[in-house]
Amino acid sequence: MNPFLNKLVLITGASAGIGRQTALDFADEGAKLLLAARRSRELAETADEASLRNAQVFTFQCDLSDRTARDRLIEQVITSHGIPDILINNAGFGNYQLFTEESIADVYRMMEVNYLAAAHLIHAFLPEMLKRNSGSIVNVSSGAGKVAMPNMASYCATKFALCALTESIAYELHKTGVTIHCVNPGPTETEFFQAGIWKGTLPRRKAGAADVSLAIRDAIFKDKLYSYVPPKRGLMAVVFHLLGPYGRKVLQRKEK
Repeated sequence: MNPFLNKLVLITGASAGIGRQTALDFADEGAKLLLAARRSRELAETADEASLRNAQVFTFQCDLSDRTARDRLIEQVITSHGIPDILINNAGFGNYQLFTEESIADVYRMMEVNYLAAAHLIHAFLPEMLKRNSGSIVNVSSGAGKVAMPNMASYCATKFALCALTESIAYELHKTGVTIHCVNPGPTETEFFQAGIWKGTLPRRKAGAADVSLAIRDAIFKDKLYSYVPPKRGLMAVVFHLLGPYGRKVLQRKEK
């Protein structure tokens, strides 16, 4: 039995990368798609390809850094389609540079897109999910949401916040029929490294967007609070925290 057949799935950041691949994979599962992104042309291209896979697709052009735009997205979704069965908060961006070199505008925008947008959408849709005793929420965070990385202070702060939000809400959802999940990818082959400012060497090994998409579906199906892509990154995070100050010294040496 296909658990995603005819499910109403809202995906943010659906114009490229993980969001685009996730949309196409849910289309193959027979889901009804609500796709949101800032870039209208790329969003339309994702929708067109998903439609070729016989999915029902509806798009919403939305800059998630804008609270008013998020309110409008929520109103449009509820008015036209009702409460999603599955909400996937995927939109996000990051920079790799010294915190002192980062503009305060980027610090604020990153928090809006990476954390506040997810919190906003969850707050809007969760009450009705609870009333009907069903629904799933997936927050696409990062391995950098569990282990702070040098030159990524603002990005790590947003992803740590997203992980904490997910885990805290998970306690509140126990035995309600509604589930929440945090998927933490490592470096992934997407536009991430071109979308923000990257002042450093690019990672040599990257996961594929399809790997993250699979982890998202697997997290829902198996009700996993945390998932890592690749899975060994979860073990690395545990070991890092067990090492305490020694783990931080390893990162300091690596950065030098």
